[in-house]
Amino acid sequence: MEVNLSKDGRGESFSIRKIPVTESEIQQETLSDNHMDKIKILELSNIIDKWEQELLFSENGFFSLKGKNVEGKINEFVAELDGFIDSKIQEITFFDNSSKKLAKTIKIEKIESIKRKMKAHEQTELKNWETEVYENAIKSSISRAVLYKSDVNIIESSLKNGLSVLKLIAENEDWTPKILKYREEKYKSEFYSSLIDAFIKDKNPKANFYFSKYKNILNLEDTEKFEKSIKELKNNVIAFNWAKELYSYNMDKSEQEKEIKTIKDKEIEKIVRNYLYDFSLSDKKQEEVIAKEKNIKNWQEIIEIAKTDIDKAFLYIDFNGEAEDIKSKKEYIRLIKKQDFILTDKKQFISLISEYFENFEKFKTKDISNYQSCFATEDYELFSNLQKIDNTEFFKLNIDYKYLVDEIKRLKINKEEDKYNIFKLILTVNSEYKQNNNKNPDFEARNKLISTVLERFKNKM
Repeated sequence: MEVNLSKDGRGESFSIRKIPVTESEIQQETLSDNHMDKIKILELSNIIDKWEQELLFSENGFFSLKGKNVEGKINEFVAELDGFIDSKIQEITFFDNSSKKLAKTIKIEKIESIKRKMKAHEQTELKNWETEVYENAIKSSISRAVLYKSDVNIIESSLKNGLSVLKLIAENEDWTPKILKYREEKYKSEFYSSLIDAFIKDKNPKANFYFSKYKNILNLEDTEKFEKSIKELKNNVIAFNWAKELYSYNMDKSEQEKEIKTIKDKEIEKIVRNYLYDFSLSDKKQEEVIAKEKNIKNWQEIIEIAKTDIDKAFLYIDFNGEAEDIKSKKEYIRLIKKQDFILTDKKQFISLISEYFENFEKFKTKDISNYQSCFATEDYELFSNLQKIDNTEFFKLNIDYKYLVDEIKRLKINKEEDKYNIFKLILTVNSEYKQNNNKNPDFEARNKLISTVLERFKNKM
């Protein structure tokens, strides 16, 4: 018999083939009992090796366990392997008792080898978990101090906790006193940097207190950054107090300017001017809101009394309001007296819808009450509803509006009456679609609506 070793067709692995040549050689090839036992032991070893790979490296294998999840799992996995190997040994029929003993010896050696690998993995992962716990404790001590930065006691206790954790790490990892001191200084630097940064973001003057007190332990980069930020903060605090007091005097522009020019620091002077402008703007906005609410309320009163006694409506006009508001209310009463209803001014309608699509955010807060003197009730309500839509719905409407404007130009539709009818019809059918279908029309539905409306006017051309 000849033993032939050859590579497979791809040249990647070897196969062992037994090629009998003569009848006598075939007879000599009969395996002895001892040799059969050796083959069975080798096969058992192969099975154990394969199971080891599954046990350790599979998706849910032992090596997939991370951090503290690995703790106490060795015995569980080994017991599974032990039971598996025993079941395989029981399935094998050995000719010699020594072979069975050898199989059990191989089992013990294999399990011990696997346990060593598992133990090494367990130690590595538990070490990683320990390090992560320490790191999280350090981060937590800093974040807690930042969150409770107004409480001095919590700041102090958080710092102590962080330093205690560093000492635990030092004991565990056998740090030298020099290393511990370095890590403590680094931690304190990060601790107070985070605290100062939080105070700066809150425009809190305590930033300057902590910076002055702990400046010597901060790193150079943070020191330079904080010096600039705290100077800006101090200037802002000084300027704010200056501006607030100055604004409270209700001076005229010339008197106010005279006081501002007494400020010697030009940077603070600039900031004071900004604050005064903001105060003025804020008051103006507040006044506008109050005026808007008063105007809306007064319109509601006039409209209600007009339903029952139009002659008394004039007495309800708030003559302390803006001239334009008073004028609109007088016009509304005049028209109701004359014709009992309001016809929409088409030109005003087209102008207002253009304003709406030019600046939606501004239009949402606009007081449109005075348009009740030149819009029919349904048209006024149409614009009231347009003020309430969300940005997503507006975006769709805006696309439709721009398309309509282009089509109106292309079709040379010049009459205000026609433009008014087109815009109103589009907005009305959109609203009706939403009511009937309990949702806004999608792109396809909107296109059909627009095409249908425009087709009517094409036929009139």
